[in-house]
Amino acid sequence: MAPSDCEILPTRDSRIFHFRVRLSSPEDTSDVNASTVVAGCKCKAVYLQSSPKIIVLITVRRNPDLEGDPKVSTHMVLLDKTGSPAPSMGMGTATNIGSSIPGLIGGCILIARRDEVEVNCVVDNYFVVLCSVDINWTPPTSSLKQELPSLGHDLAMMWDKQDLTDVSFHVGGESFSAHRLVLATRSPVFRAELYGVMAESKMSSITIHDMEASTFRSMLHYIYHSSLPDAGKVDISSPMAQYQHLLVAADRYGVEGLKKICEDKLCCNGITTDTVVSMLELAEAHVCPKLKARCFDFLTDGDNFKMVATSSEYLHLMQNFPTLLVEARNRFKIAHGKPTIVEPGSHKKARVN
Repeated sequence: MAPSDCEILPTRDSRIFHFRVRLSSPEDTSDVNASTVVAGCKCKAVYLQSSPKIIVLITVRRNPDLEGDPKVSTHMVLLDKTGSPAPSMGMGTATNIGSSIPGLIGGCILIARRDEVEVNCVVDNYFVVLCSVDINWTPPTSSLKQELPSLGHDLAMMWDKQDLTDVSFHVGGESFSAHRLVLATRSPVFRAELYGVMAESKMSSITIHDMEASTFRSMLHYIYHSSLPDAGKVDISSPMAQYQHLLVAADRYGVEGLKKICEDKLCCNGITTDTVVSMLELAEAHVCPKLKARCFDFLTDGDNFKMVATSSEYLHLMQNFPTLLVEARNRFKIAHGKPTIVEPGSHKKARVN
């Protein structure tokens, strides 16, 4: 048979096509084929004759330019003389031919009796097979992540490389460069300072007082990376002190996410009889309700309270923050049955009831 003895006729649905074949004589055992493309993959339809049967085969070949694991579904059915599906004449069944031939990802085979096809399906010496090939590609998620890094990642890399920075800060004897737009996006205070009517908006170099260089460095790292340096491990001798400094800086510049991280760290590991007074003062001054509640929980223990309440630091705190005295009195009245607060000015003759 010549190649012109078969053809593929497309339909409106790109996944469906007609394979039209001239019925060869019983003595002709040669095969003919035609190809088309579905979902970027080459599909080949082949007609073979093995008297008294005819065989139609579809193969689907992988597109090397597409990554991922394709799911292939193939179907075939003979059409009768009116063009309607005739499943009784023969229907294709999926085959695992793709697993045995390199490059093939799917296939389907239809086998029918020649005499039945000739009587029920042949018109002008041609018969038609309706073919359906559905290919679903799922790109690997890992490759998508590698090809499309986030904007935040790109901005963090720019800061790490000090690329295209447009403002610098002098803090504690060190200089830090950054991007105005990033700082303004992450901090309302930086936004007002760098783009508002403040004098700093016209300055390319800004000096920050009352802050350590290590604290400012950690805050900048959080602004760009949304995490603390080295997964939150601060490489200093007193990490709890550094978290206190960071909380103050975060509150000063309105970096709420960083403030919450520091508050959580201090609640978990920072409260002792030596630090509870400074923690309570920090919580009251910078509006940290979780940290304040945790300090009061710590003082609810009678032994802890006896050790702290007679200290000059505690008495000084209560004098400076009268509202804390009221909260403490109400809190411990519930916990101990009666007030156990040492009033300010009585530290010379301190007595705990």
